[in-house]
Amino acid sequence: MNLLSNRSAMVLFHDDIGHRSQKVRIVIAEKGISCNLEVLSKDDLPKEILEINPDGHLPLLVDRELSLYHSGLIVEYLDERFPHPPLLPVYPVSRAQFRLILQRIEKDWAENLDIIENSNSSKPQITKAKNDLQKNISNSLSMFDNKKFFRNDEFSVLDSVIIPILLRLEHHQIKLPNNKASKPLFDYIERMQDLPSVKESFTSLEIELL
Repeated sequence: MNLLSNRSAMVLFHDDIGHRSQKVRIVIAEKGISCNLEVLSKDDLPKEILEINPDGHLPLLVDRELSLYHSGLIVEYLDERFPHPPLLPVYPVSRAQFRLILQRIEKDWAENLDIIENSNSSKPQITKAKNDLQKNISNSLSMFDNKKFFRNDEFSVLDSVIIPILLRLEHHQIKLPNNKASKPLFDYIERMQDLPSVKESFTSLEIELL
């Protein structure tokens, strides 16, 4: 099997349930990027993929001579290469503020979900990660407001990161309080589920499980 030779089109190698892969697929759909999508098992990656991606992480974007295997870098690359619509603010101060929020979400939310999704994680690790994720999201309820998107009037990279995480909470039996403080979050989830780019990003396995 030769996955990488004679590639003239951009290709995203992704798994069909991981939140980081869905994040990139949402960006691709939101920007209308022409990109081949190929599903791989993150637990059984081909040797030629591991040669350019030694950490064995998915997703992996291959764009001719360029290979990117960190989902955050992939999203920023796509946003710069295909600038419309922009998913990060144009102005440096606003962009820096967005990146601070992204850093917080990455550390407090995404890294815990990585542990939960990792087949090599132990039961105590998964239990702790679930508890930490539930606590961190509950402590972030005030960040959700009545704007259509997360802290913004337009879809942004923050939405592409956050919504795949929130959509997996029920599947992983992570319950959030259902009260007045959490209503903006649940309203946000409902709006995002109806967004065309989010609908388009789902794999058949995600539709079945989530």
